[in-house]
Amino acid sequence: MTEPAPAGAALGEPAAAADRAGLSPLAWRAVLGCIIAAAMTVLDLAMTSTVLGSIQESMGEPLAKGALVISAYATAELITLSLSAFLTRVFPARTYLVLLVCLFVGGALLSACAWSFESLLVARVVQGAASGAIMPFAYYAIVVLLPGDKHPKAISTFSILVTGSYVLAPVLCITLGEWIGWRALYCVAAPVGALGLWLALPGLRHMRTDASSPLGRKVNAVGAGAAVVGLGCTQYALDSGQERGWFSSAVVTLAVGAAIAAAVLFVVTELRSRHPLVDLRLLRLRPFLTSCVFNVVGGVAVYSSYVLIPVYLTTLGFSAADIATVSLYGGTVQLAIALGLPLFLRRIDTYLVSCTGALMFATAALLPFLAGSSPPYVVIVIALMCRSVGSGLLLAALGLMATRTLSAHQAASGSLLFNMARSLGGSVGAAGCAAFLTIREAYHAHAAGVSGAPGVPGVPGVSDTDGAGRSLALHDVFAVAFAILLLLALSLAAGYALRRIRERRAALTTDG
Repeated sequence: MTEPAPAGAALGEPAAAADRAGLSPLAWRAVLGCIIAAAMTVLDLAMTSTVLGSIQESMGEPLAKGALVISAYATAELITLSLSAFLTRVFPARTYLVLLVCLFVGGALLSACAWSFESLLVARVVQGAASGAIMPFAYYAIVVLLPGDKHPKAISTFSILVTGSYVLAPVLCITLGEWIGWRALYCVAAPVGALGLWLALPGLRHMRTDASSPLGRKVNAVGAGAAVVGLGCTQYALDSGQERGWFSSAVVTLAVGAAIAAAVLFVVTELRSRHPLVDLRLLRLRPFLTSCVFNVVGGVAVYSSYVLIPVYLTTLGFSAADIATVSLYGGTVQLAIALGLPLFLRRIDTYLVSCTGALMFATAALLPFLAGSSPPYVVIVIALMCRSVGSGLLLAALGLMATRTLSAHQAASGSLLFNMARSLGGSVGAAGCAAFLTIREAYHAHAAGVSGAPGVPGVPGVSDTDGAGRSLALHDVFAVAFAILLLLALSLAAGYALRRIRERRAALTTDG
């Protein structure tokens, strides 16, 4: 699930730089191992999204429950991401990476052996918690172990391997998933994680952190607790709201109130603390705040698609192997875009690149909306390609837009805030997409029941012969997704225009 963080991101300033000149071979090996560990988490999320329909079917769970596999993962990822700067200071580098990889692999093996849907959710939460710390740690290793002139090469390697995971995931789903079953896919994490540790551990022996410093262990405990409680309550409200009737349920109302109170407490304590988890004052910088707001919307779009695409293709009669096959087209295009992305970002304004990405993403939602209930195969392939190109351009350009506004000492908190914005949007997007789709499906089921037309499975008193209710509900979701993404593209275009106007005014003032 997770896209690469902005170039130059780090979790914190190292206590002292390693002897980079003498450690170069081991340093590169350690960085590569950390990148492979991070790519492991992306591969796992991509495979889960592809076989989500098979998981729901085998577990006998409805759509809203099936989406929890994605949204619970995203929420756990967000919580540990917010704590990752502190955790990196607490544990030595080798110990930290071993714990994270073992936690993720253990959660993956638990997912493979899940005996109930509830046990699968617990396993996904464990994996999400580990993933939220593995990804930023890989960037931390790049900053600490490699000299500055080697960072672009390492970041490019990171992007290629992570994007390559989107190509490998469908291949594994077609082979392992089709021959053995979806449970076998979670076993892939074990050899990949072992390879990452084998490469990384020798070089991490020389990687210094602030773990031995008493100052490195200080943290705003109240803020950390508020973050965990707030995010947990938000996730519970989103996941249980539809089932319990939203604010007609006292439990959901209490969860929403607790989430709001925790959010306020987190902001107040973080601003007052001498040892905050993240520096919220960075949000005073208008360009950075703008990029974070856009990144929330980007996270909503990306994670919603993880839920929406498998449901849409399953409704059309695609098997897990069919879904993996069409996903392979999108992943291949995304890898090609990743290879040429540095050139685009050097020569084209980031606002224009991100606007193009949002328009491509919007096109991916528009095509199924226009194609109706029986779209041609080529339309589906083109839509998935547009989605892959759009997400790659949008998130990479927003990341660069954010980092360009920050100084070196602000990069640590800036990276965390930016990635937290995307993860927050992803958590809300995955749960919100499932809830809205369920609401619209129930609405169309009721209308179909009144008119005597085909209804929707699982709705009392309404028969179903061809899944018309689900198709109409998907039609509604694609329409809303297109509207949101088009609004995002227009906002980015307006941001570009306003910046050009300010630059011209500044030039005229200087000339005058």
